[in-house]
Amino acid sequence: MSAADLEARLGALEERMPTARLVALAGVALTLGAFLSVLHEVLVVVGDPEPLYYVVAGAVVAGTVLARVIRPRTAAALGVAAITAGMYLYVTSLPGGFGFLALLKPMLDDAAALLSGLSVLRIVNADVWALAAAPAPVFLAWYLAVRRRYVAAGGVAGVALGVVVLTGDATTVTTLSGALGVTLTAAFGDCDRRGERLRNADGVVVVLSAMVVLTLFVGLVPGAAGTLVATDGAGGGTSTVESSLVYAGDSLAVAGSVELTPEVRYTVEASDDAYWRVATYDRYTGGGWVRTGERRRYDGPLPAPPGRTRTVEQRYTAETSVATMPAANSPTEVRNVPVPVRATAAGDLQPASPLQAGESYEVTSEQPTAGSRELRAAGTEYPDEVETRYTQLPSSSPDRVEERTDRLTANADNPYDTARVVEQYLENNYEYSLDVERPRGNVADRFLFEMDAGYCTYFATTMVTMLRTQEVPTRLAVGYTPGQQVDDNEWVVRGYDSHAWVEVYFPDQGWVRFDPTPSVPRERTERQQLADARSDGGAGVDTNDSIDSEIDSGTPEPRTPAGTDSETVPGADGGRTPASGPGGGSDRDGSGGGGPPAIPLPTREQAGLGVVVLAGLAAAGRRTGADRRLYRAVWLRRLPDGPPEAVVEGAFHRIVHLEERAGRDRRPGETARSFLADSDERARRVGELYERTRYGHGADEGDAAEAEALVADLLEERSRLPTRLKPGSGSR
Repeated sequence: MSAADLEARLGALEERMPTARLVALAGVALTLGAFLSVLHEVLVVVGDPEPLYYVVAGAVVAGTVLARVIRPRTAAALGVAAITAGMYLYVTSLPGGFGFLALLKPMLDDAAALLSGLSVLRIVNADVWALAAAPAPVFLAWYLAVRRRYVAAGGVAGVALGVVVLTGDATTVTTLSGALGVTLTAAFGDCDRRGERLRNADGVVVVLSAMVVLTLFVGLVPGAAGTLVATDGAGGGTSTVESSLVYAGDSLAVAGSVELTPEVRYTVEASDDAYWRVATYDRYTGGGWVRTGERRRYDGPLPAPPGRTRTVEQRYTAETSVATMPAANSPTEVRNVPVPVRATAAGDLQPASPLQAGESYEVTSEQPTAGSRELRAAGTEYPDEVETRYTQLPSSSPDRVEERTDRLTANADNPYDTARVVEQYLENNYEYSLDVERPRGNVADRFLFEMDAGYCTYFATTMVTMLRTQEVPTRLAVGYTPGQQVDDNEWVVRGYDSHAWVEVYFPDQGWVRFDPTPSVPRERTERQQLADARSDGGAGVDTNDSIDSEIDSGTPEPRTPAGTDSETVPGADGGRTPASGPGGGSDRDGSGGGGPPAIPLPTREQAGLGVVVLAGLAAAGRRTGADRRLYRAVWLRRLPDGPPEAVVEGAFHRIVHLEERAGRDRRPGETARSFLADSDERARRVGELYERTRYGHGADEGDAAEAEALVADLLEERSRLPTRLKPGSGSR
């Protein structure tokens, strides 16, 4: 088959197949896929993504079938009904979400918050919301696409994607993928409606590919924001422990290497030392933390924990401008605050605007004082809301974390002993270091099996994850350790006192603190940081009272949580756990042996970018004719396999192509002998072999070998000479 014959057949195939329609439908699917990928990630974090598959499949089937049955207005009404029913189910899943007014207010509040940048992950029942939001746009967009209303279909899918873009849950690549899908839908849908061939849209593909690639590469320009492709949180510049924890806001990403800052933040006067808590986080994403629930204006006392407590009175004075309001667990009352105060669902305090240097506020906290005997006897009758909210783990969490925890806590028969075993295991088996490489994937899994050291965020995140595999309600808390004691009831708190720890819920007792981070190396690092800052004459690292005071331990005296009894904890001997012991393995990374390092696979974003680039190159090649020239170059040098007759015929077609490239056109019906009469002797010989094959006794192996050698000789000779293309053959 000649190159011209092949091109003609491909053109006929293209005309028979509605290729433009397929690409337009693919564009709708791409935009919907970008939207659904965000919902899928939400469900992976907070629940099971499997129901989403059935919801989407049902919506696509319904859209396909009903496109032949109902009118667009009826379909639009069904879409509105579906989204209304979904949001009704979501709101009724919220605590107290019954009655019209009770339904309307949270629905409007959530809608306004989402459109102003509230992540879907911050919604309390995010899994219900995701499942409720999926079917209507999928059904309506696909229905319109099947009916060839491509612009409307792209608009519906684009609006759905726009919602998760506004919430901040869609990455740059996801957003660009959706935009690419909308443009493909409009461009190729127009081709389909006009009945034009696919090649007429090549220019659109080239422009779109260039747009996507150039947009992504903006991040490489000095001073430009963003990154080329999302890298799962790895890399980036060095931050401080304080900025990564207490100033994280509603979401906390586990960072890589961090530094300490010795600047003074607060002076605290208190009736007892404590960890000064800033925030708590309940939803673990695998790579960080999110705080769910709404904030309300503080307008009166907050509820105290159940059980026995001790009152801790505190007065905080800001030594610099600060945007946080620490308080000992659990704050019940705040007084004399110069700015409005908001309280989170977990009881954390937040100033509406930063406190300025010299401004102060007072807090009363009620700390649980139950001893270990009471905590062991607390049982597991957790409130439903606490159990659901504080035992959540991403569905993608590796099983080996639970398996390791099962082995470690095999002898613990209550949540308190389970927590103590995990706490002491992490404290005794991992080193403290600020210089770490942020792992890809699930942070707790990587720290537990593939890392030897980390800082407080890693220790606390891993402990929370391990306890949640045992169905123990646990949360991450961040704030400050007590700081430098400068008087009987006064402490100076610096930036390097920022810390992350664990709080475990016990029925009838409340939240109790556990701290798996090794305290001695952490305090040693802090002392050295302060000594270096003082010797360098650093500003703001001391107050008048702290200069001459001894730098003591910033951690309260160890106690069995809030008690005085000290029974032995089964399985927690305080020593390093051997590899063959409970929870041990053959090695830290759990690989069980050596072997060559795994070849890193590209991320989905990188793979998607590669597809876009390849599509752009292919379209550009088609537009310029480069694809045909490349094909012909390969075709010329590769004779067909098979019997001698096929080889000789293939050699003749290549001779014809070479002659046509030289400017000689073969007329319809012209014989091989006539066409090649004035050609090179080698070309005429191939023509003779061809005529003998077609009209004579056929060809043998010798004829095939001779024809192949003659063509190869001509190709080698003519490739060194300029080739004159026929007018118009270079592009179509």
